[in-house]
Amino acid sequence: MLKLNKAQQAKYNEIIEQLKVNSIKITEIRSNIIKLIIISEHINIQQLTLKLEKILANVNLASIYNTIDLLLKEHIITSNTFDGKNIWYELSTNKSAHIKCDNCGNIEHVSADKITNINFDEFRDLILDKKQMLEHVKIELHVICESCIKKRN
Repeated sequence: MLKLNKAQQAKYNEIIEQLKVNSIKITEIRSNIIKLIIISEHINIQQLTLKLEKILANVNLASIYNTIDLLLKEHIITSNTFDGKNIWYELSTNKSAHIKCDNCGNIEHVSADKITNINFDEFRDLILDKKQMLEHVKIELHVICESCIKKRN
């Protein structure tokens, strides 16, 4: 059984309500996938499968992929590809930033409160000429992390 803190539980309830409004059935596997995505800053299919196998007796890989597709379609989660191979999933937000070490591959999700000083309106202004509407912004910073720098020296 997955335990959520108060803020995570509120987010879970919000997502479940959104799905119910759209007449989407809340199955045990869907519920657990949503909770795992809420708990994790980002998670890939392999990690999700391993964690689900510890929680549920019978995990069907097709059900995992179908649930991920559903959550993407409903704009509850977004996908990111940091290395051109693995797809990572996280809750949708209108602002998203990540820092990736190009040496070890470690990925750090930057919390929304740390990017509040970035003027995201400038991105919206860039597309106004084209009469388009900005959905969300993803920023990906590529670095060599402190640990990898120390290993080089």
